[in-house]
Amino acid sequence: MADQAAALTLSRRLARRRVRLPIAAVLVTGFGSLVLAAVASVLVLGLVSASRNTFTLLSDRADLALSGVEVRVRHQLDPAGDMARFIAGLIERGELDPHDPGRLTDTLRGALAAAPDVTGVAFIGTDMMGVRVSRQDGTLITRTIDLNDGTHTPPVLLSPGDRSGPVWAEPTWAREQGTTYLALNHPVRDPQGRFVGQVTVGVSLGDLSRFLSNLYVEQGVNAFVLYDRAHVLAHPSLSALKFDFSGKSDGPPLPRIDQVDDPALAALWSRGVPSESLKKRMETRMVRLAGENMLFLMRTMAGYGRHEWTLGIAVRAEDAGAEIKRLYTTGAAGLGILLVSVAAALWVGRRISRQIARLAEAADQVRAFDFRQIQDLPDSRLRELAQAAIAFNAMVAGLRWFETYVPKALVLRIMRRRGTAAVTFPSEEREVTVMFTDIRGFSRLAENMSAAETAALLNEHFSLLASCIEEEGGTVDKFIGDSIMAFWGAPDEQEDHAARALRAAHAIARAIHDDNRRRADGGQAPIRVRMGLHSGPAVVGNIGSESRINYTIVGDTVNVAARLEELASTVQGDAEAIVLASGTTAEQADGSVPLKSLGPHILRGRSGVCEVWRLVPEHKA
Repeated sequence: MADQAAALTLSRRLARRRVRLPIAAVLVTGFGSLVLAAVASVLVLGLVSASRNTFTLLSDRADLALSGVEVRVRHQLDPAGDMARFIAGLIERGELDPHDPGRLTDTLRGALAAAPDVTGVAFIGTDMMGVRVSRQDGTLITRTIDLNDGTHTPPVLLSPGDRSGPVWAEPTWAREQGTTYLALNHPVRDPQGRFVGQVTVGVSLGDLSRFLSNLYVEQGVNAFVLYDRAHVLAHPSLSALKFDFSGKSDGPPLPRIDQVDDPALAALWSRGVPSESLKKRMETRMVRLAGENMLFLMRTMAGYGRHEWTLGIAVRAEDAGAEIKRLYTTGAAGLGILLVSVAAALWVGRRISRQIARLAEAADQVRAFDFRQIQDLPDSRLRELAQAAIAFNAMVAGLRWFETYVPKALVLRIMRRRGTAAVTFPSEEREVTVMFTDIRGFSRLAENMSAAETAALLNEHFSLLASCIEEEGGTVDKFIGDSIMAFWGAPDEQEDHAARALRAAHAIARAIHDDNRRRADGGQAPIRVRMGLHSGPAVVGNIGSESRINYTIVGDTVNVAARLEELASTVQGDAEAIVLASGTTAEQADGSVPLKSLGPHILRGRSGVCEVWRLVPEHKA
């Protein structure tokens, strides 16, 4: 009986024991075969469907590229219509007297200054006399017009009183600027309905070719715009070519398709073979040149004269099949990786514990806010650990970016508010000092630089200025093109925020001076910076939508600082750095830096006057 009882007890113990299989064996024998079958079928279905979708994807890509070119063309030309309607409306409402040359000139100059895409604007009266303002090398030039001799009078100007709306003229050659431009002529009538003249607005075509050149460099899209079958309005190569059409009489003052250094485009109509159109509103031609097939995708655009323009892009025909080849390669690689992963499942199982240990160690570093020292967790073949690693790495990456985009003091405040259901910072009014900086003449400085060179220049410049701002406890709010907006007095209160801001501006002036010495030694053009500072109340806090919120400041103080930065452009001269501060900032700074009064000024868009002070920089020898 004792032996039977012992045997029964042993059998019960054995029954209670669970069978524990090695995870590597489970992965290899069980999940490995299922994953192999599932993923293999998905790969096959993906390859089949991708081969059917490639044509559609190429069509959408081509349509998107053409739409981008059309949007840029209209963006280049439509401001001319807006300007013409604006000036004509002033005269027709009686707000502008066309017989007052001084006020008429000021209005034309102001309108042209506010529209960088427009090359020139003029008003021509019924006596064929008028005023023209044009943009040349960044300068506005005013001239009087006398078209009474009729020698160079375009036909569209001869009978303007018969028209009721604006008309785009044929392309015209501007001898002084050395470029071809398009002109929009808008008839003008006085408040009584009598015809008094017309507004003419011109747009240069050179900027459009420069845009297409940048598009080719940045995205590899070879786009062009044809005026007719024989002449080119815009092409990437035209940004580097020079033409003189002052004596051309056989057609518009535009280069022929065989003059733009594009052999495939030159053979478009003579050797191009029509092929199946990708979309109803798109024309497709294939050109074989030097053993290579070029696919031209084109569609027309109207609204700018008698001719319909042709927008087009050129791609290699072999690129159409590249997507399928790439997909097959990816599928084969994915299948190989799948087989290798099944074979390596046992090895993955033995590394599970190490993965968990790494996760625990990294979590401890997060607890210490030591984001920069955390190493990315490696991937895992186990779904749960892989998801944990991906989620953890994404979390750390987000915290790193969060720490970069948001002031670090604010980051620490948010991280330390553990246990709250929602971390919010209600908006509040603070006394702050706001700074705006801007690079003078940045467009001219960057027009001959590649995208990579421009980005490197801005990154180096922003790093130089940001270090000076942060050294004085400032917060870089945002980068706007080649400008910086920064502020002091938030998120942490700073009683001496005005003095800090002026010291930072002084440090920036010295840093720009030293950096320009280095650039001069390297044969580079100097960088000239202007800054505007103003102190006052502002709303500080979380500003934005439910999906995206920024910790920033808003209010009239920000606007005044921006206007002071604009005012600096009128008094900068040849100075490497100019700093203008409001009287409020100068008073609160209490002599922290040397300042010189420029007296009261009226800032753009403001009714009152503002006392303006200029910082006197002190450069080290």
